[in-house]
Amino acid sequence: MTKLIQKRISESNEDVYFFYRDSKKKIVPVFDKEKNIAAKKKLAEILTTFSSSIPKKFKENWDSVKLFDNSGNVNNADSILLSPEEGAYCLKNKLNHLTGKEWTKFSCSWFIFNALQKDLKEEREVCKTLQDHPATYSPTMMENFITFFTKEGMSVLDPFSGIGSTLVGCKRTNRVGYGVELNPKYHDLIVKRVPEFKNNVVCGDSRKIKELFSNKKFDFCISSPPYWDVLNRSTDNFQKDRLSKGLDFTYSDAINDLGNLSDYSIFLKELSNIYLDLYDLLNDGAYLVIIVKNLKKGGKIFPLAWDLASVLSKKYTLKDEKIWIQDKVGLAPYGYPSSWTSNVLHHYCIILRKEERSQ
Repeated sequence: MTKLIQKRISESNEDVYFFYRDSKKKIVPVFDKEKNIAAKKKLAEILTTFSSSIPKKFKENWDSVKLFDNSGNVNNADSILLSPEEGAYCLKNKLNHLTGKEWTKFSCSWFIFNALQKDLKEEREVCKTLQDHPATYSPTMMENFITFFTKEGMSVLDPFSGIGSTLVGCKRTNRVGYGVELNPKYHDLIVKRVPEFKNNVVCGDSRKIKELFSNKKFDFCISSPPYWDVLNRSTDNFQKDRLSKGLDFTYSDAINDLGNLSDYSIFLKELSNIYLDLYDLLNDGAYLVIIVKNLKKGGKIFPLAWDLASVLSKKYTLKDEKIWIQDKVGLAPYGYPSSWTSNVLHHYCIILRKEERSQ
C-alpha cells in the first residue's frame, strides 16, 4: 500500500473496511462512508457464517481484515484481505486457503527449487543421521504443494514417506500427515522427526495400502516414489562416496522394495497398482501429485513419468504437470563428441484428480 493511501486512511474520520480494484488494476481503499459502514457489518456476518473455513491468519488478525470486491460493490463482495500486497482471499475457495495472488504464483507450470539451508539445518538438529537416506527432498517444496491442494486441518498421505519430508511439511502448515515407509530405519527417523504423527505412519509395504488404511479417507496425496532401480545402478563415485561415509546408497536390501526391481514393465505395473488402489482412499475431488523423472538405462530412454501418467489417467483425471528444475546440479559432457545426451535437471510433478461424483 502506498504511503499516500496509508496517510489518507489514517487521516480519515471513519475507519476504512472496504477495498476494490481501480482502473490501474491496483487494490485500493474505498473512502465512501456508507459503503464502509455496510462493509463493517458484512465483515461481522462473514466471521460468523464462515468461521470454520476462514484461514487461520485472517481469524488471528480479524481487526485488520477488510472486505474486497473487484468492482466496489459491497453487496457482491465475497472476498477478504489483510493487505493489498498479499491479495484477497475468496470465501468461495473450496480448495485451499490461498489468496488470488498466491494461487496465481503457484499456477506457473515450472519452478526452480534447490536444497534450502534452513531445511538442512532442521534435519541436522532433529537427527544426525537424516542424510543416510540416498534420495531426500525438501519439506519446504512439499509445503508449497500441500498449501495449494488442501486447507488447514486436512489429511495428507505420502505412501513413500522416506525420512518424512512430506509429514514435516504437514506439521509446518497445520495439516495432518499420514505415511507408509518400508525401511524400518527410515520409519524410526520419521517418528523422531514428527512425533505428533507417530500413530499415522506405518512401517510397511504400500502395495497393501488399502489394508493399511482401510477405514481412512484422505484429502490429498503427494509422494516421490522410487525412480525404478536407478540407485542400484548409480555411478561408482556416488556409491564410493556414500560408502566411505557409512551412508546408504540404495533404499534398502528388501526383496519387496520397488527400487530393487530390475524389470521396467514389472516395476511400472507394481507402482501403478499402488496409486490405483489409493483411488478409493481419496475423498471425491482430492488431488494426487507424483514426483518422478524419465530415466535412462543401457542407452535407452524409459519415460516413467509419461508411462505412469498414461496408466493412471484411465482411472484419475490427468490435470496437468509442473516441472521442477534443479539448476545447481553440475553438468557433465555426456555423449561428447559423438551424440546428443542431456543432463537431466528436471522432474515431473504429475497432477491427477479423483473427480467429484455428480449429485
